Amino acid sequence: MNPIPATTRVSSLCLHCGSECTPQMISMMLRRSQIGFVLLQNVPADVCQTCGEPQFSIATTGQVMAVLNTERSPDDMAVVPIYNLAVRDE
Repeated sequence: MNPIPATTRVSSLCLHCGSECTPQMISMMLRRSQIGFVLLQNVPADVCQTCGEPQFSIATTGQVMAVLNTERSPDDMAVVPIYNLAVRDE
């Protein structure tokens, strides 16, 4: 049996629904602390073409964890509007 060449991309299957995933660059928002969030852009992920569930490599997961625990200044800042659905409009 011949090994798969390193340059050949093997498509992954979704752990949620079993459909095929394709590599994409995504943005994701994660909680960084009790009062703050961080927006990560250009995160490499294998995204399910059926249900949209992303999967991440171990290397990408390590990068995400490093960013969440860094004291480095962010590349950009944004003001995020907050809407509370429990508050009724009068």
